[in-house]
Amino acid sequence: MKTWRKFANPRRGPLIALLAALTAVVIARSAAAADSSDVEAHVKAAYVYNFARFIEWPAATAAGPVRIGVLGHGDLASPLEEIVRGKSVGGRAIKVIQIGSAAEAECCEILLIERSESKHEKEIVQVLAGKPVLTVSDDENAPKEGIMIAFQLVDESVRFQINQEAATRAGLKISSQLLKVAIPADRTGRRSVVREEK
Repeated sequence: MKTWRKFANPRRGPLIALLAALTAVVIARSAAAADSSDVEAHVKAAYVYNFARFIEWPAATAAGPVRIGVLGHGDLASPLEEIVRGKSVGGRAIKVIQIGSAAEAECCEILLIERSESKHEKEIVQVLAGKPVLTVSDDENAPKEGIMIAFQLVDESVRFQINQEAATRAGLKISSQLLKVAIPADRTGRRSVVREEK
């Protein structure tokens, strides 16, 4: 059984340790009673919450709650709602909403794309082109389609890859700290080789 404990590397800086600490509570609460897929879903949901803390949106969007739209059907919506309940980002409450199309995501700060919608990622990117919506997918190949953040499993660890160019085109600023702990990607969004300093 996979435990999903190896998602921090101390040599990658203080932020990954912080993210690990923030998700550790999620792991502790779910690991004893859930199978590995449930734990994985909770870790990914915790990351989505933390992404909101390290992304800067244009000033025009800084009103009302931080809206996270969930598109499709999968394992992430329920744990995400649990994790963000009662939490805020920059003094703004967080609201998770289920949406039926990419067009509905225009009113959201974050769009979480479940695996059931991965085949529509190219269309989703086209619909949201130029809109300040952070797109996050549970499909590891999503950065090649222009999705901004995609979850990947590396050595049984939940990691994420960032397509920084896609985020920049949408007017979003990603913290350099978050970029440091992401899986490197080339300009096409393909995964690069990760080399750690010894």
